[in-house]
Amino acid sequence: MLGDPITVTYDAVAKNLVKVKEENYSSTYFLSEALREYTLEVRHSIPSNRASTGESHSVKLTIVDYDADGVAVNNRSVWTNLKTFIGRQSSEADKTWEALVDFMTDANIDKIVARES
Repeated sequence: MLGDPITVTYDAVAKNLVKVKEENYSSTYFLSEALREYTLEVRHSIPSNRASTGESHSVKLTIVDYDADGVAVNNRSVWTNLKTFIGRQSSEADKTWEALVDFMTDANIDKIVARES
């Protein structure tokens, strides 16, 4: 089970998001600051049919900035999804996820945001 709170490092500053919602196979964590909100969602899709193609595990971070009047001025999200197969939730899944994380360097993120593909 994930911790509560969950720590997310944003711009080299640790942010502690507390669990605000928990349902079957999902949780939402949240932190509100004066001009910014952080929401982290962790979701798992587990098929009822064990013969299906596998499970899906996703993590989504949303950050919303507000001006002094409380109006949202910037909203951005990033998420990742990992598909695993029944009986194969192993270190190979970890390696696959880590490979994508390693690819997401500052330089590659800048290129992707600039619509390079």
